[in-house]
Amino acid sequence: MKYTKILTAALAASAMFCACSDDDVKVPGNPVMNITGNLGEAHFGDSLRFVVKATDETVPLSTIHAELYFGDEMVSEQVIRTKVSGADYEATLFVPYYANIPDGKATLHLMLQNINFTTTEQNLEVAISHADYPSLTFVAEDGTEYVMDRTAKNVYAMTGRFPAEMRGVIKAEAMGEFGNPITFGYENSEIKPFTEGSIPFSNSVPGRYTIEFNTFTLEGSPFVVMSLNGETLEAIDETTMKIDMNLNKGDVLVPDGFPNYNDWWINPDYFLKNEDGSLTFNAYQGTYRIIADTKRQYLRVYKLLGSEPATLNEDGTGALWVIGTGVGHPSLSNEVGWTTENAICMAPVGEKTYQLTLVGGKTVSVSDLNFKFFGQMGWGVELGGADLVSQSNLIGVGTGDNGHDSGNLFLEDGVVLADNGVYVFTVDLTQGIHDGILTVEYNGEQQFEEKPIYLNGQKMDTSDNALYSTVISLEQGSTLEFREFTALDDLYCDPDFFNFDEDAFAISFLPVSGHYNVVLDKLNGTLTAQAVDANGTQLTLQNDGTGAIYLMGWGVGSPSMDNQFGWEPGKAYQLAQVSPKVYQFTGQAGPEHGSAIGDRFRYDYLSFKFFYQDGWGGEFGEGALKMIGSTDTLISNPGNFELAPDTQLEQGATYRITIDLTAGVENGTINMEKL
Repeated sequence: MKYTKILTAALAASAMFCACSDDDVKVPGNPVMNITGNLGEAHFGDSLRFVVKATDETVPLSTIHAELYFGDEMVSEQVIRTKVSGADYEATLFVPYYANIPDGKATLHLMLQNINFTTTEQNLEVAISHADYPSLTFVAEDGTEYVMDRTAKNVYAMTGRFPAEMRGVIKAEAMGEFGNPITFGYENSEIKPFTEGSIPFSNSVPGRYTIEFNTFTLEGSPFVVMSLNGETLEAIDETTMKIDMNLNKGDVLVPDGFPNYNDWWINPDYFLKNEDGSLTFNAYQGTYRIIADTKRQYLRVYKLLGSEPATLNEDGTGALWVIGTGVGHPSLSNEVGWTTENAICMAPVGEKTYQLTLVGGKTVSVSDLNFKFFGQMGWGVELGGADLVSQSNLIGVGTGDNGHDSGNLFLEDGVVLADNGVYVFTVDLTQGIHDGILTVEYNGEQQFEEKPIYLNGQKMDTSDNALYSTVISLEQGSTLEFREFTALDDLYCDPDFFNFDEDAFAISFLPVSGHYNVVLDKLNGTLTAQAVDANGTQLTLQNDGTGAIYLMGWGVGSPSMDNQFGWEPGKAYQLAQVSPKVYQFTGQAGPEHGSAIGDRFRYDYLSFKFFYQDGWGGEFGEGALKMIGSTDTLISNPGNFELAPDTQLEQGATYRITIDLTAGVENGTINMEKL
């Protein structure tokens, strides 16, 4: 709307009362504006740029006032001096960017004034909207740039493996002729545009997660830290965080920021879980390290001496550790084995008394256990057969002369532990570490509420809601469809059996068609398979090259070097038959310790062999497989397959072993190549 205000009678009357001469009478003038420029629409954060031709033929001009209103509120203004009538004056008015302001109409108010305060005014409507960016760029503090894709209106996200704290700013490129590049940063605990402070995105733990930002609400996520009683846990690696605490029996711990906390396994020897989710400490007073394992969703606890794991003293004080097979926390999927750094610290329930509660089929094998008690998290002091007496008719202690290694626990003849049965192992060392007493008490059955998962419509078997398996017929190239399980992108899929397509968010099956035992390990985040017959019995290798090939030895493992196959029968790895009578094993080369998921070859040491079955028996001995291609430049075969002399694999590189038995077992070839 255009209108003019002219001061006439009032100014004339004022002149007369002042007895001025005719020459002193003020002439009101006639200011006129002509506005050019594209003012129909703009984005939040843009600059409105336009030209005003200002004219007054009788009175000198003074100023142009430009004001932008959101509703009744003026949000931006500019004052321009107008010295020359008839001149063009360029104006630039900033469109502010606020959170939660909907797209709509703003009012541009313009007023031209001459030196007699005569004015002319115009109001123009401008459509203001949020820019529809095709993508944004997250710039981390170290300068690394990540693309944030548009996932919904005003919503942008990026998913990847990030540290627990991912600090940086979000940049948006200018949109349109008069758009401005915008940096969204952090100020006064808020994300704001045109701000350079780093946004402190944070996740409970480092690892794979999604960072998201909304250009309408100016809200982002995640902003999460894991804490106990308000004390922040320190990251160890991508899936574990720690905190050291002085604790007394009865102390209450309040967890905060723990992902999916209701699904976490709570160690009953150390904690009682209260209705409000808090934990009451149940062990003897001392300093403890609490490690939150977000992958396996449990708290690992052990006693400290200073800043190191505590050890056992001669008088029975200190800490007692469990190492061996048939036992694991939070389930048998995380078996301790003989890897000492996985040792379980028994809860001290008295100054010299230690307790370990196990559940049959969940945290202890019902039919095959073989573990013992140690004085440290590692080799050294241990309770041998002469140091420990069992008062249980279920569990015996090996003496070295009774068919069991000294100090190793075993099931007495004919004993099978009850599935879901609760067993409390107590070691009393009040008389010192050479006069220990072991008791095992059965405390009834633990209720198990199964959380079913379905594969291609078929219910998978589980006894602990961690390890799921099913024997199923699969076609080569077919898609695996899971129900009640959606975290496909968090799985490590055996690369010779499965392919995960991120774009299609689907897993396809790679080996030849047949029956397979598919194993989904939710606890460790892996998907594996073995070829079996219709009854679930493992296949063995036939003379014509059909069946299955198994791999045992050192320097090879899956999903990483933390799980080397070794020489234990019954735990051999079955190769994928990727085409009839052709078998394959693929992996990256990495170190023995500190290896990454996918490092299935040790770069500096190999000693493995291929077998006809899962264990001892038929095998491919020295020279049984003809090496083809450049295989002999990588490995040799003086009985076991080893690295070729003066050779190491390239760390991080991917290698593939292919065994071709299309001409029969007696004429097989082996090809190892770097992909």
